[in-house]
Amino acid sequence: MGKIIKVREVGDPILNKISDEVDINNINNEILDIIEDLRATLEDGIGLGIAAPQIGINKRIIVVGAKKEDIKYNNAEDIPQTAMINPKWQKLSDETDIQFEGCLSVPSISGKVERYKNIRLEYYNENGDKIERELNGFFARLIQHECDHLDGFTLLNKVSEKDGFSTKENIKKYKL
Repeated sequence: MGKIIKVREVGDPILNKISDEVDINNINNEILDIIEDLRATLEDGIGLGIAAPQIGINKRIIVVGAKKEDIKYNNAEDIPQTAMINPKWQKLSDETDIQFEGCLSVPSISGKVERYKNIRLEYYNENGDKIERELNGFFARLIQHECDHLDGFTLLNKVSEKDGFSTKENIKKYKL
């Protein structure tokens, strides 16, 4: 059973660092404990994904998972809770869309971020097995968002439109 850890917020220097790769041949109890802490912290909050830097750990590990009723994007599907070690993605096409995103490390503010609609994802699971998948829609967006954390970025670095920020309350109020 993992520990619930306070999520680091913008301004914390660890959120600006590139995370270290995990040695896939040495997935030990330390790595498994980090995954359990990420799971517990994600389940305790309102997020749909979390990256190790958000709990103060400079490792390339993310955990994602969401029920479709908790996802505010059209045609979203359930995302089973999944731990990913050393995730990497690449675009499958140039097709993008711009949507508001929230982030546990940027409380109260959402930002319009352009993301690729279709990606190929590669990662390792807790057993060290290599997994490859093609993702689209919200799941692809979520992976790109969490991988940004591993590269030292938050959504604040990704918003390019001058009207690209809103409070979460105003998104609901004005149906942005």
